[in-house]
Amino acid sequence: MLSLQGAIDLLKAHQLFEEVIINQQRHYDLSDSLKDQPINQLTYDSRQVEAQALFICKGLHFNTQYLIDAIHKGAVAILSSQAQVEIVKAQQLRAIQIVVNDVQKAMAVLARGFYGNPDEQLTMIGYTGTKGKTTSVYFARHILQAQYGSNVAQLSSIDNCLNGTDYVESHLTTPESLDLFRMLREAVDHGMKYLVMEVSSQAYKKSRVYGLQFDYGVFLNISPDHISPVEHPNFDDYLYCKSQIIEHSKQIIISREIAAYDLLIEKARERNVPVISFGVRPGCDYQYQAEEHGYFKVKTNRNLLPQLDGQYRVMVPGNFNYANALSAMIVAAQLKIKPATIKQGLLETVVPGRMEMMTSPNGIIACVDYAHNYLSLTASFAFLKHEYPQGRLIVVVSSVGNKAESRRSGIAKALMEYADIAILTSDDTYGEDQQKVIQEIHSYLSGPKPVEVLEILDREAAVRQAFALAQPQDVVFLAAKGREQYLRVASGNQPYFGDYQLAQELTK
Repeated sequence: MLSLQGAIDLLKAHQLFEEVIINQQRHYDLSDSLKDQPINQLTYDSRQVEAQALFICKGLHFNTQYLIDAIHKGAVAILSSQAQVEIVKAQQLRAIQIVVNDVQKAMAVLARGFYGNPDEQLTMIGYTGTKGKTTSVYFARHILQAQYGSNVAQLSSIDNCLNGTDYVESHLTTPESLDLFRMLREAVDHGMKYLVMEVSSQAYKKSRVYGLQFDYGVFLNISPDHISPVEHPNFDDYLYCKSQIIEHSKQIIISREIAAYDLLIEKARERNVPVISFGVRPGCDYQYQAEEHGYFKVKTNRNLLPQLDGQYRVMVPGNFNYANALSAMIVAAQLKIKPATIKQGLLETVVPGRMEMMTSPNGIIACVDYAHNYLSLTASFAFLKHEYPQGRLIVVVSSVGNKAESRRSGIAKALMEYADIAILTSDDTYGEDQQKVIQEIHSYLSGPKPVEVLEILDREAAVRQAFALAQPQDVVFLAAKGREQYLRVASGNQPYFGDYQLAQELTK
């Protein structure tokens, strides 16, 4: 809960407050009669406004009709980045206007205060990286549950769990700050002690995690992705946003394989953030060596760190998952979880939609995975080619519309390096013509390795065609959609049978 004065004090403390407008008059301070005005709700959705709410006007193209609707429904105050004097006056509305210099940061600050700083009551573990965030979160959560039971919460791009037992499908990799702090409050109220979450580059770009400090931050990897007019203008901006997890972590765990490793270490050193490195290089604090069939070895190269030497196994296929598993193991070791418990947690880890394997009675292998860019596709393809060298690799793939355009050439590159047959189809359109997306990927498919290419716009038809073409020992790889049963289009979610569900049906 917050009072109006309490909200303004928080905004002033973060240098976000500009002015307050009362009866069309501008002020810097509240009158005594308004200071104790209670704020019973924070929301940015005018449809959800309740009495004595603070309504947040967010978005580059904010529709002032939402503001009008919110005040009519009982909002006592509105928060925006520009004064709304004229619209309030014209509509004869009565509401206090709080003007700030950054709505996204202001929303995060107020949400954290409104929900009682719930992050301070949790051990917070945050994962960032271009690929592997979800799998690493699952590894970490399973290990922590093996030690602490069901009082471990999770926020991931697949699903969220706030009470240790029930999982709800998520819609953003990292929720908006207002939703995030509400969810942290719910986790605390359910008795959770630990929370493991994904932290996207957009979470820092859009201040969704502003004010949030992680006990352990993990930087897995980075490669060009999410570069588009509506996300990151270039790789430098993408790297900068990702790197902010360093200054917002009490301890950072970072892959030695990152090309910008030295830059990131200097940033950590400047901010006195302790660093633990991991990877395949001999100089890492924790070094791993891949073996076959999910086994890998770990060597601890710094004596003062908890020792993790030994052989481990994961049941999630793919050599790239050894690094993901090790990152979770390092977090667990800092929490003094013993290797035997870590091994148990790793073996129990299953990630919905991540390298889920099925085999038909006649020997056709199906693999369903959320891989959607060059880095994740090549990691998956390399594993499958190693495990099933006799067959062809048939890939059903596309790319999302209206964002991350840079992925499209990377998808084509991965196909040229590994695929025998590529079936280009639809993904989440977000309003962009998917035929255009398919043709763009196709335009990059030229090189020394021949790839047979089919274009089938209907995704279900594309999947069925892939299985129709497959012969015994061939691998059918269904990329990007995992277990999702919808395609995101301009108007919302369009029902879709599902890659995983189709693979189950077609391998019976």
